[in-house]
Amino acid sequence: MRHRTALVAFTAVMLPLILLSGAFAGGGFFPLFPGDLGLVLNTSGDVTATIVLDPNGPVSVGAPATPSGTFGSIVVTRRNVGSAAATFRVQPGSSLGELRFGCNNLLTNSRFVEFAPGVPGLPIGGPIIFGNWLSSDVSSSLFSQLGVALVDPLNPSLVLRIPAVASVISQKCVPFPRAKQTLDYLMLSELLEDQHIKSLPPPYPDLTIPGVIDPTQQWSPGFLVLEVSIGFWAQPGTPTP
Repeated sequence: MRHRTALVAFTAVMLPLILLSGAFAGGGFFPLFPGDLGLVLNTSGDVTATIVLDPNGPVSVGAPATPSGTFGSIVVTRRNVGSAAATFRVQPGSSLGELRFGCNNLLTNSRFVEFAPGVPGLPIGGPIIFGNWLSSDVSSSLFSQLGVALVDPLNPSLVLRIPAVASVISQKCVPFPRAKQTLDYLMLSELLEDQHIKSLPPPYPDLTIPGVIDPTQQWSPGFLVLEVSIGFWAQPGTPTP
């Protein structure tokens, strides 16, 4: 448990650091529905992911509205195997859209989980034609570290498994840091337990959309901390974690 807590802490503190990173390989695009190709979604509960994201765009045109907007970190954990972590920038054209509505938890299912209401299994990012918000290269690297091959090593164009979000375990909007604070020295408990952290305009501005009544179309402040269950689309009979 202590090891896993440290890894989650790593995801939280990496948000400002990855602003110095270069471009990530692989483009995102809204994923095809694997069920149309005869694949089935297998979910054992043995693989989970924790995502820490500044969910503020725009993603594809112009600079994000916040200093760390569209950047995040992910830790994927496989029971009895271990965890693998990576930083990322949200790919354009994905199921997350332009991240106009910030940390609006009412949009989590449509952003991360469902192709349509009641149809879970949105791929997180590849491989190949099943790209989404996470770069396919990053996705393949994460799962290979956990002993899960997404493509055939002898034929990389042959997709074996497509990692996807099967369900949400927990979600939370963590307030932006207060003045003169940066995430690189905030303790995880301060982030997750909401201990006196206040918004910091103008670096983290109020992006409330005036005149909007529909709560699903309103902007919400903060970083998104999301824990999800990962399933795998594959041909029937394919062994999956």
